[in-house]
Amino acid sequence: MFKWINIFRGFLMGICEIIPGVSSGTMALLLGIYDQFLGAIGHIVSKHYKKSIIFLLPLVIGMGIAILTMSSVMDYLLTEHTIPTHWFFIGMVLGVVPMMFKISNYKAEFKTIHYILMGLILLLLYWLSTMNESGTAAESIDVSLPLLAGLFLSGMLASSVMLLPGISGSLVLLIIGAYPIIMRAINEFTSLNFGVLPILIATGLGIVSGLLLASRGIQFLLRNYTYLMYAMIIGLLFGSVFSIYPGLPETTGTFIASIVSLLAGLSISIYMGSKNKQSI
Repeated sequence: MFKWINIFRGFLMGICEIIPGVSSGTMALLLGIYDQFLGAIGHIVSKHYKKSIIFLLPLVIGMGIAILTMSSVMDYLLTEHTIPTHWFFIGMVLGVVPMMFKISNYKAEFKTIHYILMGLILLLLYWLSTMNESGTAAESIDVSLPLLAGLFLSGMLASSVMLLPGISGSLVLLIIGAYPIIMRAINEFTSLNFGVLPILIATGLGIVSGLLLASRGIQFLLRNYTYLMYAMIIGLLFGSVFSIYPGLPETTGTFIASIVSLLAGLSISIYMGSKNKQSI
């Protein structure tokens, strides 16, 4: 049965897709549909494809609506109120952590290896955040087979990462240098330059392939290495703050606005997490 509430859920996930450094997987986790989301993607090419389509279609519609309607709003907030907006995002991400600790039953289940894994994930994401300097615009695009192969693999990697709470696919594309090319290709395509179509097709096929492969892989890991995965997700949530962190406010007004934004993000996220009674 088509669930209209999933359009709203998809809308919230779509907003995350246009927020730098925030994963839509984080929102799916917060909404209590993370496992269903992974399962539906994984079964899209199985005999259960009808159920998967019925579940995913309203999410996709909601995400599309969010991207089309909220991009300008987010662009305004990120341009005119950069620091408070980023602190709101930080609050949203960190607000998921209490729910994850509760789900994982960390006091009973976490051992030294789990905390070591969390620390390694933190170090990795800190390192990735220091690499986030390759966002210069692509001046021109020369379509070639090596470029298309590289973009296919980039799309696979980005979409695989996107499914994990705490790290965004766009950040990965930026780090590996594919983001400027893809953004340039999208801009050229909207200007009716169809010569960049092979680039968009290669990237799109990579994204679809990554989603199909990663969803099965993540589900397998969650079933067989549950608490290690919980520890990794907590590490990803903490570590994603490195890519969102905008610096400290420089004026009193911005400082107050940032504190209010942080507390608002935390409050919303913690409240939504408290309503989620499901495990992953």
